[in-house]
Parts: sequence; structure tokens; C-alpha cells
Amino acid sequence: LTVTDVNGNTSTCTTVVTVEDNVAPVANCAAPFTIQLDATGNASITVGDIDAGSTDACGIATTTIDKSTFTCADVGPNTITLTVTDVNGNTSTCTTVVTVEDNVAPVANCAAP
Repeated sequence: LTVTDVNGNTSTCTTVVTVEDNVAPVANCAAPFTIQLDATGNASITVGDIDAGSTDACGIATTTIDKSTFTCADVGPNTITLTVTDVNGNTSTCTTVVTVEDNVAPVANCAAP
């Protein structure tokens, strides 16, 4: 910093400025949706299925979901949380509902007479 008075006299000093990012990212979740179990009774989703364009001015480091695999025990609505962490450690979350359906017919195995 340099200061000059009306007579042309100057004085200079130096200071340290620390820039901090204390702003959390914006987590945007997809609208609720439905998935189907496969023939083995399993289904899965990815972060990309849940993240609907989360943003951060300084950059996103990680995006995670709290549940990505489903079985017959999960049939029905499941609340899924997306966690977004920026490059400076600030986090934000959002939730959506993933409904798991089991539409696979059972297979009957009959013994020969």
C-alpha cells in the first residue's frame, strides 16, 4: 500500500490479506424417481442419477450419496442424501426419494411327477 500526500511525500507498507471461502456449494438433487429391481433382486444408482447440477464458485471436490445399492428389503420409497463438498471443505446436502419396485415375476419350479 502506498500513500501520497498533497506535497508528494509517500509512505509504503505491506500487509498480508487472507482470502477465505466460507460459502457452501449449492447442492441440487434430481426430482423423485423410480427404479426396478433386476431378476436377481438388485438395483443400483450413481451420484449422476441424483446430482442435478450442483455448483460452487471455487470448484467441487466430491459428490457422494448415502445409499447406492438396493435389494428386495428396500422396496418402496427410500430417501437418498447427496453431499457436495467444495475444494475448501465446505459442504451442502439435499435429498430426493428413490422408489424401488419389484416387478419381476417369480419363477415356479415344479418337480416332475
